[in-house]
Amino acid sequence: GGTRLSSLTAFSASTTTPYPPSGEPIKFEHVVYNAENHYDPETGVFTCQVPGVYYFSYNMHVNGANALVALFRNSDPVMFTYDEYNKGFLDQMSGSAVLQLNEQDTVYMKIPDDDANGIFAADNVHCSFSGFLIAST
Repeated sequence: GGTRLSSLTAFSASTTTPYPPSGEPIKFEHVVYNAENHYDPETGVFTCQVPGVYYFSYNMHVNGANALVALFRNSDPVMFTYDEYNKGFLDQMSGSAVLQLNEQDTVYMKIPDDDANGIFAADNVHCSFSGFLIAST
């Protein structure tokens, strides 16, 4: 058989914008790595171009309110992370998942509801979202 070169596909992005709106993908507007352009910083959505097994991770800061975020594949939440806010503290929460993706599947972070929207960010307090292909299928 011929040799198949594995395709690199990866992205890492951050946001410095506090309290992103709920009900839509969180926009991580500052690109750290996105050479293949499979992540769109304008929308916050990663679109799979190379079918395979992917690893995604996210790290959020929480301040002022409880926070609930979810990692979505297409329109389905895959992983929820919740933080119960304590006054006077800046909390951190993170999560990760391995997902099997088909071409044109989308992956993004979302705050499902307004009641838990304590996601905090600032110039030196970044929330981040990253993903990369482990193996193409």
